[in-house]
Amino acid sequence: MNNPNTSAVPLPQFAWTSLDTAARRAEEAAEALRHSSVEERCRLLELISLHVGSAREAVAASAAAELGASPSAIAIEHDALLQQLRACSAVLRRHHWLGAAIETAPPGQRVQNIALGPVAVLGTGTDCAAPVYAAAAADALSALAAGCPVLVRGSASHPRTCALLAEAIATAVRASGLPQGVYSLVAPSAASAGALLCHPDIKAATFSGNRAEGMALMRRSLDRSEPVPVLLETAGSNPVFILPHALNARAEHLGQQLLKHFSPCTGHRQFKPGMVVAIEGDGYIDLRETIIDGIQALPPVALAGGARQDHAGTVERLLRSGHVDLLAEGKGDDEGEARNLPLARAVFAEAEACSLLAAPVLAEDRPGPAGLLLRCACPDELMAVAARLGPQLVASLHMDSGDTALAARLMPQLERMARHVNVNSFTSMPVFSGATAAQAMARFLRPVFYLDVPSSLLPAALQDANPLHLWRQVDGEMRH
Repeated sequence: MNNPNTSAVPLPQFAWTSLDTAARRAEEAAEALRHSSVEERCRLLELISLHVGSAREAVAASAAAELGASPSAIAIEHDALLQQLRACSAVLRRHHWLGAAIETAPPGQRVQNIALGPVAVLGTGTDCAAPVYAAAAADALSALAAGCPVLVRGSASHPRTCALLAEAIATAVRASGLPQGVYSLVAPSAASAGALLCHPDIKAATFSGNRAEGMALMRRSLDRSEPVPVLLETAGSNPVFILPHALNARAEHLGQQLLKHFSPCTGHRQFKPGMVVAIEGDGYIDLRETIIDGIQALPPVALAGGARQDHAGTVERLLRSGHVDLLAEGKGDDEGEARNLPLARAVFAEAEACSLLAAPVLAEDRPGPAGLLLRCACPDELMAVAARLGPQLVASLHMDSGDTALAARLMPQLERMARHVNVNSFTSMPVFSGATAAQAMARFLRPVFYLDVPSSLLPAALQDANPLHLWRQVDGEMRH
């Protein structure tokens, strides 16, 4: 159920494109975007920044009505988008993403990266985790920068907000002079992810969600006559490991910082820490009490669409596992519940670390306002928990100087499990720099090798005259 207040925000005049039409337009636009110059592509990114910025107030009003999102949460996502656009532009201008290399010895092999083609950005797979700026997702912006048209599956939890952002991006595409099919927003439905993935014009897809959904999409890809990559960010519990010296020194502060990610003001819930792992002792008791007091004081969180049911199901599975105790529950809203508003109470549970081995459900992702505190008896048990956890988007480590030896043991496990590793931080959003933007764009590129191809038929980056004046790897050395 959507928030009734969404009627206060007019539906923008943006045409949600049918799936087949969007895919065909994307394929028609693919060559024009792939062959666009760096200047043209940077201009597109600048125009997106401009038009999304112009829509900022309307997006904020819509997101507040549809999701109950706070101004601070919206500002975090908006600033992250602008940061990513700047970082992608900087990467484009350096030309390293082309990977241009030349071997002059016979048979005269050359190589450069080219764009994969139309990319389906399938979103998070759960309304709980869908960010406010889902229509301008990081994967979509990275794919555009790499030269791939994108088809973004919108979010059922905030369709007006998605349409506003999509209109801003579509306006930027038109202003850039690139074909209309460079960007499309596809309406969400139960079958749209699989249908997009199976469309013959789609050359890659991205998905951020639970492992079962991701693996199902990968199997769908393999059933195609031309299998395509499905770039997964597998959701998890985003564990936070608090080591003993840090815990004893600042348990109350750490608890307060953690709980900020369970408040109604928090966006990007797929990055929310859903599990806290700590060793029992005085610091653990202080952390536990801080969590109890903080959760009990939290107002309910608005979860639109099916997100409230997702959250309720997660909590039910957690509590009925028989291995956890309910630690604390947030405030209710009698008036809101009487009006059947989609509100969810924050919940925190507690379990012995050894229970994780007996109940895998304890390690599942919790995109709503739910968390689990795992109590370890000793450092070896903390290490066993880290070894047991599967792939994660984020893993965090909090340490003090006395924790160095244990942190050194733990770090390889965090690197194995997570894409983002934070130390002494509860960062819930990826930070885009030149390095991260380059890696994000690289996922939408593939190398093409040219053997004995005349210079006149080669792409400009590989021609003998080097018309783009690039730094290129020639016979193993960087040359200009």
